[in-house]
Amino acid sequence: MQDKMDRLRSGRDARVVILGGSNTVFGIHSDIIQNATQMSVVNLGLHVSLGLEFPIRCYLPHARRGDIVVLSPEYHVLMKESDQLGDPAVANQLIEQWGEARTYLPRAADTSWKKFFDHDSVLLAHQWVHRSIKMIRGRDKIDKVYRRSSFNEYGDLVAHREKVAPSLTPMAALATPSVATLERTAETLNTFVQQCEVRGVSVYLCYPPFAKSTFEESWGAISETEQYIKSQCKIHCLNRPQDNVYHDDCFFDSSYHLNGTTGLKQSLEIARLITEHSGISIENVANTRSSESDALLPPSVATWQSINGDRGSSRSSKR
Repeated sequence: MQDKMDRLRSGRDARVVILGGSNTVFGIHSDIIQNATQMSVVNLGLHVSLGLEFPIRCYLPHARRGDIVVLSPEYHVLMKESDQLGDPAVANQLIEQWGEARTYLPRAADTSWKKFFDHDSVLLAHQWVHRSIKMIRGRDKIDKVYRRSSFNEYGDLVAHREKVAPSLTPMAALATPSVATLERTAETLNTFVQQCEVRGVSVYLCYPPFAKSTFEESWGAISETEQYIKSQCKIHCLNRPQDNVYHDDCFFDSSYHLNGTTGLKQSLEIARLITEHSGISIENVANTRSSESDALLPPSVATWQSINGDRGSSRSSKR
């Protein structure tokens, strides 16, 4: 996180800033968006269990006039009160690695050192021992993805892009959120939009990528959440939930974590949507090139239709 914050603080020009949980870590190719917008990109995404407000708190003190913020929270932090507040155990682990995190964590979170030593240090010790055993047995290939060196200069995770994906971790269907939870979501989003408006910052909500199997089981709850946000929130939406649903084999190890190829497709679409909503020339998108995946990018605007339309088995159809 220190590297991400250093990039956020650097320079003086307006940026495109990506906020969210680990779906943005795995699924964003920032170079695609940077080339399309001709604006520096900072990916502040980290972990869903840090809650809805954590990335917002990290960004706001460093906001600049002209910034474009793409907020892409996981459904869990929009729809589950416990996830909105974040997991104190994860917060304490972050503090252990990056002490500045205390500045940005909600005051209600129990991030005391007493709790760390009483409970979370035991969890960390267990994780360290477990990882050491796997290293000895040669089973730490997946764990190597989750390291500081696995990120690029933008804040994107890149280590997984060329790896064979493990089995997708099953995820339970999302339950219909309570009214109180949706009200809290709306309050957080509206407050953030207001805080950005006075700073001259544009904010867009981007619904996250989601595995088709879990999405279909959770459609009713997700649809209700979308309708509430649409009616009660003043935030502009780049997409709808069903626009960002992919087949299960397009994910790495979680229903939110896209593999490298599908992350590229999502980033192309996000770049197009940003330019469309912000008025940036579409020529920049058409001429976008990625050093790591040139062959997959469109040579002309007309190719956008074929790329986004030819989804085959890699994406689900819209509802």
